[in-house]
Amino acid sequence: MVVNIGRASPLKRLPHRAMVLVAVLLLPGLALAAQPRGVWTGLVQQANTDVAADATFQGDAVNVHFGEHFSCAVPAKFLKDTGAASVYRFGVSTNGGKFCQDLQGRDVTFTPGADGRLAIDFPSSKTTWHGELKSSPAATPQP
Repeated sequence: MVVNIGRASPLKRLPHRAMVLVAVLLLPGLALAAQPRGVWTGLVQQANTDVAADATFQGDAVNVHFGEHFSCAVPAKFLKDTGAASVYRFGVSTNGGKFCQDLQGRDVTFTPGADGRLAIDFPSSKTTWHGELKSSPAATPQP
């Protein structure tokens, strides 16, 4: 007769191993689930300035277009998920404009709200901008 004192049997460790395997397989899917899809439109604001904005998500990238008085667009690539939020990093402005050029290398965060809207937050050279975007009719529904 063999006595196993102080050591768990391999069968007792099996559920733990199975849970770890399931977590490893599901975590990449959960990270992707937080990324928005489709086209979102709304306003970004700071102090007393409101600017129309739209964000078009495709895969791991987003193109953010700012309306009057900036009239420029800047792409951003997916960087990471932080809880419910997705963080992207702005790249080089596609059509110039000092505002968009100054965003290069800065992070933009998109956070889904309970009301189906998408919060957008990003720093510029002088201040932090906040806004809310709504899914446009052509947008892919959120999972």
